[in-house]
Amino acid sequence: MPGGYRWRNIQQRTFLALFVFCLLLLSVVSATASVWPVERMVNEPVFGDQVYLREAGVANPKILLLVHGVGAEAGSIWDGLLPDLAREYHVVAPDLPGFGRSSKGNQLYSPEAQADFLDWLIDILPEKPVILAGHSLGGAVAMMYAARYGSELDRLVLIDSVGLLHRLAVSQNFARQLLKLDVPFTSPEIENTLGSIASLLLEKTSRLPLDSKLLLSSPFLREKFLAADPGRISALALVETDYSLLLAKISSPTWLIWGAKDEVSPLRIAKILDWNLPQVKLQILPEQGHSPMLDDVGSFKGALWRALKETPEVKVPLPIATPAKKGVCEQQQGQVFSGNYSSLRINNCHNILLRNVVIDDLEIVDSQVVIENSIFQASAHKPALSLLRSNVVITGADIVADTGIITNQSRIDLAGVRFVGAQSAIKGEGNPSSVLCSSSVKLFDGTMEALHLSQSLVAGESL
Repeated sequence: MPGGYRWRNIQQRTFLALFVFCLLLLSVVSATASVWPVERMVNEPVFGDQVYLREAGVANPKILLLVHGVGAEAGSIWDGLLPDLAREYHVVAPDLPGFGRSSKGNQLYSPEAQADFLDWLIDILPEKPVILAGHSLGGAVAMMYAARYGSELDRLVLIDSVGLLHRLAVSQNFARQLLKLDVPFTSPEIENTLGSIASLLLEKTSRLPLDSKLLLSSPFLREKFLAADPGRISALALVETDYSLLLAKISSPTWLIWGAKDEVSPLRIAKILDWNLPQVKLQILPEQGHSPMLDDVGSFKGALWRALKETPEVKVPLPIATPAKKGVCEQQQGQVFSGNYSSLRINNCHNILLRNVVIDDLEIVDSQVVIENSIFQASAHKPALSLLRSNVVITGADIVADTGIITNQSRIDLAGVRFVGAQSAIKGEGNPSSVLCSSSVKLFDGTMEALHLSQSLVAGESL
């Protein structure tokens, strides 16, 4: 009996141990199991490869198509948003071709080609209203889709999108972050803080020995100089993409969600979109960086739900205060100007901000000035802005004049600027000036001309 008792006791303990082990195993499996009820590989015709597709809430009446950015997580970056979204939306989250679990090859993973893929994907999905949301590179792809195919989108949500800035402006922004962090360029801190897009843009592509467009068009050259890596190819294709003429084609109601501390996709990109899109609302997340859905899922969910539920108002012109005033800034620092001015003279001033201004005549001499969200209008045969030995950055502006800017020995960085009725957008005088234009346009005589360039402008030359 004692021996039998001990044997039964051993059996019971063994059974208990096995039971506990099974519970632990089940907990591990459940912890690592996917949150997506539907996951499958599908054949797609754009790149001729297979893509990995996640879906949830398939019975819901609206499609929420989530497009990821560069990174090993690919479409799984959205996992933390489920199952909340799936209670109300048919959520679709592909791994873009070349990323995640999708096929990877030596192909031209450009925003245009990825937008073609989205067009095919939406076509094979059930016929429902579509909300398109894109993060980082996915935001650039979503913008491309909205401009080319998206006239019937229910709405567009752009989250810390890259794109729009000229490659030199991107490199300058990245260089500023390097100086601010004060660490070696190849350190892990740079990779972690700035993300793969920024590092690829500067480290991998800025010193290429060939014309970038030629390199991208050749499988042999992509293999030789970019190691046929989809991330590098995508990054280079992105900075070679000019969105200047595309912004006017985005008509969908648009929400912008941006981390205020984003050092990869600067808030300047959001300001370009906020100025140029006809129906848009910007939400800034004060404590978030480039990936707010990973930084703080809770606060990001609140911003996303607002973007999904509320309709942004159609943009109205800047209010014009009356009467217009004359302004002068002499040897000052840190001044901020707003409102309506018949004229404004800025001489030997630094760190000056003009925001929400309407000005008939602006003259800047020996000064550093930042201009945002403003309108400049000049009488016939007069320039709207005159610059002499100054450094001026303009983001989001309409310049209405026969000649928009006359510049002499100055540095001008424009982004999202519309020159309306201008025979000459920018004209050089005196000593050469440096001009950098991102996603800007010149509208004259019924035509729209892209201004997305970097060049020196000498006396007598004009854009």
